[in-house]
Amino acid sequence: MSKRGSRIVYLVGVLWLHSLVADGSLHAQGVSFVARRDLGAGGGPLSVAVGDFNGDGIQDLAVANSGFPYNVSVLVGNGDGTFQAAMNFSAGREPRSVAVGDFNGDGIQDLAVANFTSNTVSVLLGNGNGTFQTAVNFGTGFNSFSVAVGDFNGDGIQDLAVANALPNNVSVLLGNGDGTFQTAANFGTGSFPHGVAVGDFNGDGKQDLAVANRGSNNVSVLINNTP
Repeated sequence: MSKRGSRIVYLVGVLWLHSLVADGSLHAQGVSFVARRDLGAGGGPLSVAVGDFNGDGIQDLAVANSGFPYNVSVLVGNGDGTFQAAMNFSAGREPRSVAVGDFNGDGIQDLAVANFTSNTVSVLLGNGNGTFQTAVNFGTGFNSFSVAVGDFNGDGIQDLAVANALPNNVSVLLGNGDGTFQTAANFGTGSFPHGVAVGDFNGDGKQDLAVANRGSNNVSVLINNTP
């Protein structure tokens, strides 16, 4: 423990003791971070994703902002842990989640944003310089809460999975490879799904889905059986 004016911080529900030193850094079980730096985003930020949106090899941030005027903030990294001021790009109503992919195969990272009250997923194609084209919206189920990227039919083109809270399902939108997507196919989940993740849970090489259900206090696993 540092002796430079350190004090013990007790965190309720956490077993480990943390030492907060005079410079504001936090140390816990051999891991330490410098004092936090807060960066401006839009109103009501709910989700953040990491990508390289201008192709300079430096990681950038994308933040889904649920408050009006309903947008996604992109903060381009400087490479030293600092970021440039946020640039905002419009999405659908009440964005809840953002994911990064390459939806038109041009090698430039794009964004997908799940929109809670417009029941859509917005796709923003990247220009390669940190900016994005106007969002194109694709229909999902009601109250879209979370979006994830995968390849669910094995064609090498990125697809989308969207967890929809109200109808208790997950929408799968197959990509066409040009930044557009086919009509959503919906699959049942538990109650009030809030989060969706992609993995291969039975080792068959096909991407499956895991969905966190807030209402039923469980996680739904959907095994992919696409021929």
